[in-house]
Amino acid sequence: MIKGGIKINTIIAVVLLLVIVGAIISLVGVSGKNGVSGSKLMLLGINITLFGGIIAVDPNSNLGGIEYLIALIGLIVSIIGLGKKD
Repeated sequence: MIKGGIKINTIIAVVLLLVIVGAIISLVGVSGKNGVSGSKLMLLGINITLFGGIIAVDPNSNLGGIEYLIALIGLIVSIIGLGKKD
């Protein structure tokens, strides 16, 4: 435990969350510039949403709400793919 009372597990989870969010945002940004179709972005968003949902349902995972944020990011990616014109 660090002096301020923050656990190391919390710091690791936050860093992992920032890496995942950054990777997803950069992936969507690069795919938008390279002409990836909207249906592929929608499928990516659905996969991310399912991944977050499976983690949220797992009774052994205790990530402090990160799994719900992953599912929300997947929903946002799906909406971006829906709005993209092919």
